[in-house]
Amino acid sequence: MAIEQLSSSQAQALFDILTHHEAYAEIQALKKPQAIASFGAPLQPERPSASSSSPLIQTLLDKFIYNLPGIRDVSQDFWTRNISGLVSALADANLSESYDKGSIGIRKTLSTAIASVVEYVSRGTLGGFPKTPLQNADRRYDASNPDDVTTAWDDFLQQIIYGDMLDRMFAKAAQTDQLSDHESIVQAVHEYVFVMSNLIATRMGSFLHYILIISPRGQSMLPLLNRANNMLPYFLIRQTLKVGNAASMLSGMMKLILAKMNLSTVTTWFGGATSDSGMNLLQQIISTVLGWDVSALEKRAVAVEKDQASPSKELLETLRTYCARGLDEQQVYRTRSEAESISLVIIILDDSSKSTDLSDEQHALALDYIAIRLAIRDRQELINILCHHQPDLLTSSVREAVSAYEPIIRALHKAVDLSGGVSDLQAFLTDLIGISKVDDNSKQSNLPTVEDYCRLLKKHQGSSHRFIHQVLKNGKNLTEWYHDYAFHATAQYRQKLSPRDTSDTLSGTAAGDFTSHLEGLVATLPAQEKSVVLDEINKHADFLSSLTLGSTTSMKTAISNLSAGKSEMTHGPGIYLYKWQALMDETPITPATAHGPVRNGKSESVRDATGVDTDGVKKGGKAGPNRGTDQAVLTAPDVSHVVRLLVPMFRQVLATINDN
Repeated sequence: MAIEQLSSSQAQALFDILTHHEAYAEIQALKKPQAIASFGAPLQPERPSASSSSPLIQTLLDKFIYNLPGIRDVSQDFWTRNISGLVSALADANLSESYDKGSIGIRKTLSTAIASVVEYVSRGTLGGFPKTPLQNADRRYDASNPDDVTTAWDDFLQQIIYGDMLDRMFAKAAQTDQLSDHESIVQAVHEYVFVMSNLIATRMGSFLHYILIISPRGQSMLPLLNRANNMLPYFLIRQTLKVGNAASMLSGMMKLILAKMNLSTVTTWFGGATSDSGMNLLQQIISTVLGWDVSALEKRAVAVEKDQASPSKELLETLRTYCARGLDEQQVYRTRSEAESISLVIIILDDSSKSTDLSDEQHALALDYIAIRLAIRDRQELINILCHHQPDLLTSSVREAVSAYEPIIRALHKAVDLSGGVSDLQAFLTDLIGISKVDDNSKQSNLPTVEDYCRLLKKHQGSSHRFIHQVLKNGKNLTEWYHDYAFHATAQYRQKLSPRDTSDTLSGTAAGDFTSHLEGLVATLPAQEKSVVLDEINKHADFLSSLTLGSTTSMKTAISNLSAGKSEMTHGPGIYLYKWQALMDETPITPATAHGPVRNGKSESVRDATGVDTDGVKKGGKAGPNRGTDQAVLTAPDVSHVVRLLVPMFRQVLATINDN
């Protein structure tokens, strides 16, 4: 079999397609119990990695998570009992689908975000980052110059993956907590990270702006964050962290967060058996925050039931019954609705031999009723799993994790002012929530900009620098543990093979070490199918080139605006944001009318519904989807043949790599 020679741009495009679709497919599959049961190690240690149902995620866990300080010391029971139990319980709960609710839910928003991270990290580790000689190792970079900042980012990656930048950064951070004392390349990279966010370091700049302002769910998630922030007992936490003895401090924190105050707690003191009943502070916060949502949603459900224009109580009860059905049963309804372009409401009523003769107003209220009832059920299920599950898997998971991290916590307590760190965190969250609040009547011109979030991060960057400085200066063991891990993590991006010429790719990354696997996949195709696949690959390569140019232009604009003190960018740079938005846009949604086309995430009616908070007030999506800033006319080409023909074989290659 002759190997199909791919150009660098073709290899990069094919790699992008396969990882994009595989990452999202694996994340999506985790909502099914059978995917959890076949996930493999560490949830099922007896199952070989090669047979995992999630080979891409498994690859990243092997490379980055299992050897993370603290996590590497947890017991096997932590994975097989606690984590596996929690994930399985969430899968069994059959949380609602966006298709049924007529809007993009919080779970869909988060799952697509995670998928966009997984695909990027996986491409870096599977293909590697190409090693190229530095033009000038002693070059000084101007952090206010957009060209210098983007060049500094590329040079920084070269030096941290293949050079000694990691050692130099650790050494300098141990000496000072001032960014201005670092090398100019590090200062310039700070500008890049604030604007772009590399998604590994606390999701900064345009990412924060995107999820809280651009995303229709952003303003709906903000009240949850605000309520949780208000309920945290910061004063008690700070006072406990000030205790000089590490063991006493740790014991006090565990009692504060995890102790359950109920009748069984009292009887235990008199010799009674211990019990998992009741809730601790962590669970009280979860239950209270979600409980507020349930109360608001219940009021809306009652309002629909009492509305004279609503369908009959019998029909509403039929719709309510659907919400409690199992995943497989509900999927039958969805499949038929999508195939026949008939509203889910009509499909449910028709299957139950109920009248489907609804007016447009009745149909709209019925769709709203299903969405409300599904939202109520989701929150009740989460409360049951996280707060009332027997045995209490959440509390035991936290206890085991704290036990594994005890040496790290003790070292941190000795090296760092943890009480001051909590104050810094509280101040940041308060400012973040404050800047993100959007009035119901706010126009797009008055919305927070990307630059506003970058300046917020700059305002609080000193807190993180002080923390890192204290750790590296006073915590010898901590420094050694995390230096070794950082060295291990960056080594995962080194290419093992000599790179080919990448002059025809805009980013110069191509597919690296994975290129031969991609060429092998294409070579297995018959001539006719190969021609169609290569045509789709070429179109996607052109699309990636345009997307990268647009993102780079946006990046430079943001850096220039920060230097000039401007605040005008309503959409931030980042290809990953476009990919994230694309996944949400592709989400199928039930027709808005009894008989009509299936909608998707970019339909105006869906975006309007997604922006509605639990109280029924529209709060999100005022800035519109992320199609601005040099990406306005870009539409991803059709790559359905590539996905259908090569993704299954791509999974087999991943399984082989995991097995080795």
